[in-house]
Amino acid sequence: MTMLCTGGPWNQPTRLRINCAVWGRLVQVTNQFLKQLGIHPDWQFVDVYGMEPELLSMVPRPVCAVLLLFPITEKYETFRTEEEERIKAKGQDVKSSVYFMKQTINNACGTIGLIHAIANNRDKMNFETNSSLKKFLEDSLSMTPEERAKYLETYEAIRVTHESSAHEGQTESSSSSLSSPPCSSQPQVSHSRTKASPLCHSASLSWAKRNHVGPAKAPSPSVRLRRWRPLIRLPSVGLHSVAPSIDEKVDLHFIALVNVGGHLYELDGRKPFPINHGETSDDSFLEDAIEVCKKFMERDPEELRFNAIALSAA
Repeated sequence: MTMLCTGGPWNQPTRLRINCAVWGRLVQVTNQFLKQLGIHPDWQFVDVYGMEPELLSMVPRPVCAVLLLFPITEKYETFRTEEEERIKAKGQDVKSSVYFMKQTINNACGTIGLIHAIANNRDKMNFETNSSLKKFLEDSLSMTPEERAKYLETYEAIRVTHESSAHEGQTESSSSSLSSPPCSSQPQVSHSRTKASPLCHSASLSWAKRNHVGPAKAPSPSVRLRRWRPLIRLPSVGLHSVAPSIDEKVDLHFIALVNVGGHLYELDGRKPFPINHGETSDDSFLEDAIEVCKKFMERDPEELRFNAIALSAA
């Protein structure tokens, strides 16, 4: 399946290659993971095929969260450091109602992204009575971001669901023979190089630049294993990986974009605080979130590995 989206200088069309079979399985596993956490399927993750208005119109509305998968590169790490210093110097407005947690578990950036997406829209969610995620959120509401991270490390119910979903994903994707590295909680960019996963080119919102034949290469941060040992690589979900060796290089990461109190926040457990990207509304949230995604791409114009899914009303 081939579609057009805007890439590069944004006024030039770019081919978007989508493997619907592979991506469909990953979206299915993500939604199954939420179901196992005790969330009624009133809201489901769906494909975001591109940035053009006609492609965004294919996403069911309303949308309450967007998860973005992107490569951690030297350019991004430089920007992240500068952004942190700038915000610490100038300050920013962050509403106290924003639920934010740090990431201390390697290979769990997708899980934490899901928690960020649900936690900041919990008033919209219909939780089952025995929902493990509902209890986790209730228990951790008064905690600091660091305390929430430590609590998740020892929260057995979510860990078991995480691994159960990983087993299901392994069954779903065993025939595809595709793999990608997991995310690290505190990556350190090295100068070693790794190829992009072919799955990242076939998954939804793979904003590849025209005339690029093969996958771009990017610096890969090292990984330090901690507590959870993922079971299968599901890069576009970001939940799991084949249990990696201690020396495996990884360079993909997930963040959540949410609307809290009329402001668009970027939630990344690697950062010390949420990032306020300005005003938004329920009606404009998807378009506003995609504008943030574009900025990630503009910082790394040589990169191909950008993927996203939206949490949409079913």
